[in-house]
Formats: sequence, C-alpha cells, structure tokens
Amino acid sequence: MSYTFDPESHTSPGKKAGRRFSCIFARDSVATELLHGCPVVTGAGDMIGKVKSILIDAKTRQIRYVILSSSVSKTSVAVPWHALYFDSALVRLVFYTYS
Repeated sequence: MSYTFDPESHTSPGKKAGRRFSCIFARDSVATELLHGCPVVTGAGDMIGKVKSILIDAKTRQIRYVILSSSVSKTSVAVPWHALYFDSALVRLVFYTYS
C-alpha cells in the first residue's frame, strides 16, 4: 500500500491536485527495505526511533522525508532526509541540527 500527500491541494483551490509525495514501505522497494528498521539517533547518540517508511518526491523520485516510529512518544515522526546522514561504522542514521 502506498500513501500520497499533496501539499499544494490545500493551498491552491483553482489548481488541479496531483501527487507530490509517495510513501514507500519496505516491501515496495529494495532501498527502503535496506533502511527499514534502521535506528535513528541524535548527534549525541540518543535514540530517536527507527525507520518506518520513506516519502519520496513523485516528480523527481528523490527521498524527501523519513518516517520514524518514535521510541519516546510511540508516534510517527517525519524527519527531512537532508537532516540525516548514514553512519556506516555503526549502521545507523544520525539526525543532526545546527546550534
């Protein structure tokens, strides 16, 4: 199953609605399957959650967001892909922010 989200459909009533983002689950893509369940931590190493699914831009087919199952609040959280990097030594995604 794939979900779509179109941010423009709520802001442009005269414009024809189209799919902007597609949600990809582990069973739908090899790349998503590799990231599914991958831990996501802060720069300090504190656990945020695990990868649940990925939102890709339907037009460019680039990853835009990672949906996490939060270990703290037991909810789903969307994190921008550009705010993550893959730590290959410890096999995890690290969420970094500028302070």
